[in-house]
This record gives sequence, C-alpha cells and structure tokens, in this order.
Amino acid sequence: MKKFLKTFAIAVACFGAMNQFTPAEAIDIESGGYVQVECDVDPEPGESPNAMRRIAVLEGYRHLAEQIGDLRISSNSTVSEYRLTNDEINVSVEKVVHGAQIVSVDKNSMGQYHVIVRLPVFGGESSLAATVLPKKSKEVKFPKPKYSNIESGNFDAKSYTGLIIDCRGMILQTAIAPSIESVDGSKIYSFDNVSRDTAVKRGIAAYSNSMDSGVQRAGAKPLVVKAVDTSGECDILISQEDADKILIANQQSNFLKNCMVVIVR
Repeated sequence: MKKFLKTFAIAVACFGAMNQFTPAEAIDIESGGYVQVECDVDPEPGESPNAMRRIAVLEGYRHLAEQIGDLRISSNSTVSEYRLTNDEINVSVEKVVHGAQIVSVDKNSMGQYHVIVRLPVFGGESSLAATVLPKKSKEVKFPKPKYSNIESGNFDAKSYTGLIIDCRGMILQTAIAPSIESVDGSKIYSFDNVSRDTAVKRGIAAYSNSMDSGVQRAGAKPLVVKAVDTSGECDILISQEDADKILIANQQSNFLKNCMVVIVR
C-alpha cells in the first residue's frame, strides 16, 4: 500500500510539474456538485486481478488529476494554472484527488478494467473548492439597483426564493466561482459577495441542463431571467433591468447571500 501511495504521489506531481493538464474535453461540474471521470485500463500480462485493480485505481486517479486541471475556478484561472502558482496548493490538490471516491472498478468483456472516479467540488474541507478558493476576511456588499422603478406586472420582489438564469443555447463552461454581471460591466453576484464557508459548502451556483429538473436549490418560487450573453467562458451577462430585479428581490429575501442560484445550460 505504501508503494502504491508513493507511486501515486510521484505520478500526480509529474503532471503538475510538466503542466500536462490537457484533457480531450473540458470536465463539467455535475448538478450534484461533483466531477466524475471514467477510463479503461488494459490488462497487463502476468498481473494478478488484485494487482490490476490497484493499477486501474491509480490510472483513475491520474486521469482525474489530468481532467480537473482544465476545470475553471473563475474566468481568470483554471485549477492547473492555480496549482502552478503555489506549491502548497499543488500538494493540497494532490491530497484531494487521492481522497476521491472510487465509484466502481469493473472488468468488461474485453478484459479491460473500467474505472469511475468521483470528486466532490463542494461540501467541506475534503472538497476541491476548499483547496482552491482563497481565504478572505469579509464579503463585498451587493451593489444597489441602478433603477428602483421596475415596471412589470409579474414582478413581486418580496416573494422570490432564489434565482434561475437561463443560459440555454450559449457556450458556457461550468466553474467553481462564476459571476453574474450586468451588460454595463457591473458585477452583481460573485464569490466576493458571499462567505467562503458558504461558497465551499454549497458552491456559488448549481448547474442544470433543464429548466424543470435539477433546479431545486432556487426554491419554490425562483426569479427566472434570461442571460444576454456569456463572458470569459464561465461568467454570465444579463440585462440592466434583470440585474435590478435580482438586486431588488435579494434585498427582500437575501437569497444571493445563501447561494440560492441555479444556472441552466
């Protein structure tokens, strides 16, 4: 077992040192707040089933380390870029990767070992967010609405439980700490506005592929707005009117502070 752990540490360290975080496609944060990778490992002649299982698990961890390197923290950085800036962070990410859940290791009809590995992005100190989100002493206050006289028969600021942003049809990558901005460039919601503990435990926003499912976080009566565009691969632009609606509604129920936000892609 010690030999296995040592081999794993060396393998992951090599990935960080050579900056070889180049997966075939960007990994997504699933609606459950985790990332998951799968890989197939060919059998090696002479190796016992137990040895092959350990080799397969090691390959799963290696594949996970490679994949999460491309995961965006924000529009300005990825996990691999962040690892290169700080040796302590690099070591911490290695530990988090090694603590990932081995969902399954199955031998298929071709004799290959199929491995599924899952890593929580949010949830606690063993999550990826706890490793890469910076410490901070206080939160930035939400901006004031630009206009307070919102004219809409369907808008009742006191009744909203959360926020759903419809980004369907747009190119948008998932991120650990995305932000929402109005079209004039004002940032209305980001990691700066919430406590680090809440961001680590819940995530700035949940992601869903449907307007009808996976949106429970926004509560029973969410405010739904349509994004105008995306920015920096993972940030969202909304109209000034919708920005004001969100900020006015948030003044009543404080749902942004509690990260009651769902992004539908």
